[in-house]
Amino acid sequence: MLLWLAVLLGMRFGAEHWLPALAAAAEQLDAGESMPVPPKPTGLASLPAPGTPGDGQRATLLSPATCEAMVADLRDVCWQSLARQVAPADPDEALRVCARVAGSEMVLECHADVAESIAVADRARAETICAAIESRKWRGQCFFGSGLALAETDAEYAMGRCAHAEVYQTFCRHDVVGEIALVDLPAAHAQCAREEGDWLTRKTCWHGIGKYLARRDTSEAAAACDASTAEWRGTCYHGVGWGGAERDADATLADCSTRGPYADHCRHGVAAQFKRADPTRAVALCESIQKADTRARCLDFVTR
Repeated sequence: MLLWLAVLLGMRFGAEHWLPALAAAAEQLDAGESMPVPPKPTGLASLPAPGTPGDGQRATLLSPATCEAMVADLRDVCWQSLARQVAPADPDEALRVCARVAGSEMVLECHADVAESIAVADRARAETICAAIESRKWRGQCFFGSGLALAETDAEYAMGRCAHAEVYQTFCRHDVVGEIALVDLPAAHAQCAREEGDWLTRKTCWHGIGKYLARRDTSEAAAACDASTAEWRGTCYHGVGWGGAERDADATLADCSTRGPYADHCRHGVAAQFKRADPTRAVALCESIQKADTRARCLDFVTR
C-alpha cells in the first residue's frame, strides 16, 4: 500500500499544484517583463501506455481491481491514472474509466487527460473529447494539453490548439512554441514572427523560445534570442535567465554577465526563478540590476 500511495500521490501532485498557480497567474499578468509564466503542465504522463517506449513494470501497475481496492481518498486518482494509461490503446474504455471517478472536477480533468494521451495518434477524436467538455477551465486545458502533445510533430496544428485554450491561451503559446523550439527552431521563430495576438501574447511567444532552450543549453538559447525580432530580444533573454536558472542558477548568472545589453534581462529572468526557491536571493539579484526600469520591475515581481 505504501508503494501505491507514493505512486498515486506523485501523479496527483503535478495536476493539483500547477492548475491553481496557472489560474492565478492568468489573473495577474501585467505589462512588465515579469509576467508569471507557469511551468509546463504534465498531467499524469508518468505511466507509459502498453506497447509504447517505456512499457514494462510501470505500464502494468494499475488495473480496475487495483483501483477498486484503494481507500476512498485515493480511488478517484487511481481511476484517472488508469484512464490515462489505457487511452492510447482504447479511448472509449478510457472514457468509461473516467466515468467511475466520483469527483465532478476530476471527471473533467480525466477527459482532458485522455484527449492529451491520444492527440498524436487520433487528433480528430482528441478534439471531439475536448470540445465536449462543458467546463471552460478544463476545455481550455484539454486543448492546451493536445497542443503540447503535438508540438514535436506538427508545429502549425499544435499552435492552432492554443486558439481554443480559453484562459490558458497565452500560456499555451508560450509552452507550445518552447516545445517546438527544442526540435525545430526555425519553425518556432516563424510562429512568433507572425506577431499574432495582443501585446502579451506576442511577448510570451518569444519568452517561451528562450526559456525552453535554456533548460537545455543557455548558449543555444542565447543564439536563438540573437536571431529573434529585435523588439523582443530582451524578453527572449529574460526567458534564458529563467530557464537556465531552473537547471543551474550560478552558471546561468555567469553566462548572463556575458550577454552585453541583455545581461540585465537575463538576470531578471534568474531572479524570477529565485522567487520560488530563494526569495531573499531574488531581491538581492534584482537590486544588482543596472537599468533602473528593469530593476524596478524585477523588485515589484519578486516582492509580490
